[in-house]
Amino acid sequence: MSRSTPPQTAPPRRNLREEQKILTHRRLLDAAVTVFTETSFLDARMEDIAQAAGVTRATVYAHFPGKADIVDALVERVYELMEEAYADLADRPEWTTAGIRAWLDGAESRWREMAPIRRVANSAAPTALRSINDGRKQYAEAHERYIDLLISDPEHWRGVDPAEARQRALMAVLQTESFFSAWIAVGLPLDTDDPLQLLADSLGHLLAPAPADGPRR
Repeated sequence: MSRSTPPQTAPPRRNLREEQKILTHRRLLDAAVTVFTETSFLDARMEDIAQAAGVTRATVYAHFPGKADIVDALVERVYELMEEAYADLADRPEWTTAGIRAWLDGAESRWREMAPIRRVANSAAPTALRSINDGRKQYAEAHERYIDLLISDPEHWRGVDPAEARQRALMAVLQTESFFSAWIAVGLPLDTDDPLQLLADSLGHLLAPAPADGPRR
């Protein structure tokens, strides 16, 4: 008799109140980006964010004790969007150049969503961030998560030393971020017909090392 596979338990669904809280949190962050774009961080008021979000001042304070906490949340949102992008890449069964090029289309959309958030956070950072050390720690921890995602499937790294795999993953992450930051956040003009194809070629070299028993994919 064959053993039956036990039914998989679906993750618990959030209740309506939790969903509403998440939606309000995101709405407040979007409003904060609008306000901080139009008004300096120092001059902006919590009342301005409440008005932009269409909520009461009390609602804003229920989510964020102060403006610095909003900036912290915006920075964390940037890291979340990047983590979502690298999770999508990690889930691809093969890292062919064509597959990486297709992934970059989705990654570009996420970076365009990030761009105004990053501009606001960078502008407010000198005043709002708790400390340089805290910012460095947050950056390092986020990038460790990205690397862990990219090296999680051993099939992607057959025959590759683990230390080399980590470095290749890190270099791919940094190259992707630098490219999108220059192109989207800064607006550096690019004259090539398909800038993402050149990036895909470069990432393909980093992320598809030759297996020990065969040629480079």
